Amino acid sequence: MLRRSSLSLAILASLNVGQVAAQQQDAETQVKPSEVIVITGSPLDKTALNSAQPVSVLSGDELRQSQAHTLGETLATEPGINNTHFANVAGSPIIRGLDGPRVKITQNGLDAGDQSRGSPDHAVTTETTTAQQVEVFRGPATLLYGSGAIGGVVNVVDNRIPEQALDGVRGNYSVGANSAANQKEGSFSADAGNGPVVFHVDAFARDADDYEVPTFTNDEGETNDKVENTYIESQGLNLGGSYIGDRGFIGFSFGRMTQEYGIPGHEHAHEHEEEEHDHEEEHAHEHGEAGPFVDLEQNRYQLAGALNNPFAGFDKVELRAAYTDYTHSEIEGGVAASTFANEQTEVRITARHQPLLGWRGAVGLQWSDSDQTSHGEEAFAPDSTTESTGIFWVLEREYAGFNWEVGARYEQVDIDTDELGDFSYNPVSFSAGFTRPLTKQLSMSLNFSHAERPVSATELLANGAHLATRTYELGALYELEEVAPEHYHVERREGKPELEKSNNIDLGFHLEQGDFHGQINFFYNNVDDFIYERFTGVDSADLHIEDHDHHEEEAGGEHEHDHEHDHGGALNVVQFTQADVELYGYEIEAAWQLDRNWTVSGFSDYTRAKLKDGGNLPRIPSQRIGADVSYQAQAWDAKVGYIYYAEQERIAANETPTDSYGLLNAQVSFYPQALARNNMTLYVKAENITDELGFVHSSFLKDDAPVTGRNFSIGLRGEF
Repeated sequence: MLRRSSLSLAILASLNVGQVAAQQQDAETQVKPSEVIVITGSPLDKTALNSAQPVSVLSGDELRQSQAHTLGETLATEPGINNTHFANVAGSPIIRGLDGPRVKITQNGLDAGDQSRGSPDHAVTTETTTAQQVEVFRGPATLLYGSGAIGGVVNVVDNRIPEQALDGVRGNYSVGANSAANQKEGSFSADAGNGPVVFHVDAFARDADDYEVPTFTNDEGETNDKVENTYIESQGLNLGGSYIGDRGFIGFSFGRMTQEYGIPGHEHAHEHEEEEHDHEEEHAHEHGEAGPFVDLEQNRYQLAGALNNPFAGFDKVELRAAYTDYTHSEIEGGVAASTFANEQTEVRITARHQPLLGWRGAVGLQWSDSDQTSHGEEAFAPDSTTESTGIFWVLEREYAGFNWEVGARYEQVDIDTDELGDFSYNPVSFSAGFTRPLTKQLSMSLNFSHAERPVSATELLANGAHLATRTYELGALYELEEVAPEHYHVERREGKPELEKSNNIDLGFHLEQGDFHGQINFFYNNVDDFIYERFTGVDSADLHIEDHDHHEEEAGGEHEHDHEHDHGGALNVVQFTQADVELYGYEIEAAWQLDRNWTVSGFSDYTRAKLKDGGNLPRIPSQRIGADVSYQAQAWDAKVGYIYYAEQERIAANETPTDSYGLLNAQVSFYPQALARNNMTLYVKAENITDELGFVHSSFLKDDAPVTGRNFSIGLRGEF
């Protein structure tokens, strides 16, 4: 069977479970269990087999076998998904070439509340070792999740707020270790109930040293066999409880996560006093030499509840709310050189109504308020508050053999700053699509969506050195003007950036033919006023900043000052720029069960991203082709697979090409029959068996942080 269950199916509306069984019984007789798991991110109880937009669901052993420290690496072998790869310490999913503020990361349907959308060196604060499943929505998912989901959504689902009654105790646990980073980790999750009252607890801990790579020479001419300053210490705890009655439930949870991880490639030329050097050595991390590191803390409070048949005309009303307090300090010399914080509140109310003129649907209201602050040498954007209010309506119905899905969303987004003024946007999004069985074995899906997105606070306001990515970031609020050779002025633009407008088409086919399972998705995305980080080819040492006083009584006043750049040499200036672009490509996966023991499977994906006026978008992942062979016995199974990453030579201006590489992996899992009732699994994995040197084109640290070298892992999982 396939490792993954990404299908050409959807987010907006669904048939109920009984309708799915009646309509697609023939197709589902041979499909994987994960393909009929209900997608919690849809208010209409969708499964991956009845959606017009491509959806992936990772759960069970598929999720456990893909488990990694970062969310990006956990999902990195899913078709259409890559990893930003800030070494192994931070990594976010790239969906069809899009990442950052275009890919929404949620935990149980609500924003993760961290600052990973603004910078690749900021960790995602969801944890998959204690998750039940991870849902990935490819393409615009703005109707349900807002304009920040113009590229897709990754929803991590856990049971911190139980929604089903339980008598007794149940749970699971895992422990593991690997060789490349001397990593050790463990996790557990447990639920205990006595009828309607159910409590939940889960926790994890992870510790790793700098990770090993094949010997390579970095961009400074240094030869290394490790990526220095990539140690990790991470731990988290969630406590929750619910009261579950005949008509619904109400529950609350508290979660705390802390992380400490090194910032690789973060070179500084600051001259510290001798006592500061002594202080740094005194507080050097036990895993390696002193270096800048992140000290991250997040406290998260969640409330969830649902009421069935609340009043006439409605089947269900659901409330979800979260308050997140996030702080991220970058420590140098024993002190916080920079601190980033986000205090975020989000509320979502969804009501599923009974059919109107044959259309089932759900209406909803979503409100969020994000207060972002920063101070220190890398506070490259001023403090800001982003408030968003959105209303949406999604509908579905069967008609003439089609399962139709339509929906719309209206949103108001306000970005407020004390220094640079206020900015307001009103994005509108809508979608229409259908699924249709063509034969008993073959079905198709087609979805069109129009999505609008305002510029994020970072994309708009940035103006300063970002040492982790070795860049000087200029937001879309500014313009760069050459006034003399190697001498540039940075000035504020008139007005504000336009809304980013995306028109996306998805076409998919799904085939179940005896022992063969296959699917293919094609996508085309036409985006006007696309906002991206353009490599300008300018050094920060050549910048001359012009500050404007924005008080009304001094509107005409301005002054100039030289901007100091003493951060280990000049930085590459990147400018958030708007341009019209096209993105298109495909995702293919297939599996053929040769007999009761042997299965052969494979996948491929490709994204082409280019400017309409000529040129390419930067940091776009290359084409991939992968295949694996698996053997299933009664008490054990094994799998050997290979993934080829093609050369990326379609590059943006001032960007360098990336060579191809391939990774050979293998895994053997044992299931002790004496402990079968506890679903115990003992596994051994070997990754990058040939110790291949591979550089990730999408990474800001491409030349300094290759993929992990040869790595052996061992672990144990079980249930109780």
